[in-house]
Amino acid sequence: MSRKTQGIACSVLSAIIYGFTPILARLAFEGGANGITVAFLRGALPLPLLFLLLRRRKTSLHPSKNWKPILAAGVFGIALTTLLLYMSYNHISVGMATTLHFTYPALVSLACIVLFKDPINRWKIAALVLCSLGIVLFLDSGNTTGFMGIVLALLSGVTYALYMLWIDKSSLRHMHYLELTFYLNICIAATSGFYGLATGQLNLSLTPTAWILCALVGLFTAFGAIPLMQQGIKLAGAPTAAILSTMEPLTSILLGVLVLGEAVSGVKIIGSALILTSVLLLTISKDHLRHEG
Repeated sequence: MSRKTQGIACSVLSAIIYGFTPILARLAFEGGANGITVAFLRGALPLPLLFLLLRRRKTSLHPSKNWKPILAAGVFGIALTTLLLYMSYNHISVGMATTLHFTYPALVSLACIVLFKDPINRWKIAALVLCSLGIVLFLDSGNTTGFMGIVLALLSGVTYALYMLWIDKSSLRHMHYLELTFYLNICIAATSGFYGLATGQLNLSLTPTAWILCALVGLFTAFGAIPLMQQGIKLAGAPTAAILSTMEPLTSILLGVLVLGEAVSGVKIIGSALILTSVLLLTISKDHLRHEG
C-alpha cells in the first residue's frame, strides 16, 4: 500500500470517528452536559492514559522549540474548533452543525493554492465542486431560529481549516502522534476549562451515563480521530485529507437520523451521494496519485 493510499485510509477513518462522536456528545447533553463541559472532558479525560503511554515510550515531555507551534495549533486551532462546534449543538441539529463545519475543505484547498502555490489537478477540482454542492444541499434554508448555532458552526470550519494548514506546514507535521495529541488535549482542556469557569458554564454534575459518553468522546478522538487525521495530512497532504474527511457529515447525518431522530430529506440524500462520489473520485483516480505535469 502506497503512502498516498495509507493517507487516504487514515483520513476517511478519522472522518468517520469525528462523525459519530458528536452523537455521543449530544446524548451527554441529556445527562447534564453542555458543549463546554464535553469539550473540557474530551481534552482532560484521555490525559492520564496519554501520559502513561508517552512515559512507556520514554518520550521527553518538554516540547522545547516546538512549544509555540503547539500552542498555536492547540488553542487557536483544535481547542477553539471543539468549543465552537460543541456549543453549536445547543442551537441546531448535530447533522446541520457538522455540515456547516464543512466549509473548511474549500478553505484549506483554496489557501494551499493561493498562499502556498500548491498544485491542484482536475480530479481534486471536480471532487471539491461535488462535495461543495453536496454540502449546500445539506443546508436547511428554512431554519431561521438557530442563527447563533449557524455562526458557531461556520466559525468552527474556519478555525479547523487554520489548524489543518498549520499542522501541514509547520514542524508539527513530523511530531509523533501521541506526543502531539497529548499537548493538543492539554490545550483543549485548559482553554475550555478556563472559558467554562470564567462564564460559569462548566458543569461537572453529570449522570453516570453522561460521564461515560464524555469519556468515550475523549478516547475516540484522542486515540483515533486526531492521530489518524495527522497521519492523513502527513501522507496525503492537507487538501486531500480535508476533502476526504467529508465522510464526517455523512456519518453524522446517518447516525443523527438513526439515534437522535433528526429529519432527513431527499435533497440531503442527493447531497450524500455527491459527497460520496467526490470521495470515490479521489480514492480510485490514478491521476489523483500524482501531480499533473
